[in-house]
Amino acid sequence: MSSNEALTVAVKAAATEREGHMVLPCSTAFRIAEKYSVEVGVVGAICNQNGIKIVQCQLGCFK
Repeated sequence: MSSNEALTVAVKAAATEREGHMVLPCSTAFRIAEKYSVEVGVVGAICNQNGIKIVQCQLGCFK
């Protein structure tokens, strides 16, 4: 499994369903980015590609 595939699997595994939508807390997105040594925008792009919404973002990075 490539590192991109592992990253995608990690993002999908961390996402949870809320009111019929998959969501990922912002703090979790930052932790995943740090663990995989990628910019948080890469995690955001994976979320966008997989219909996962970033929630609870204090910094306004994800809209």
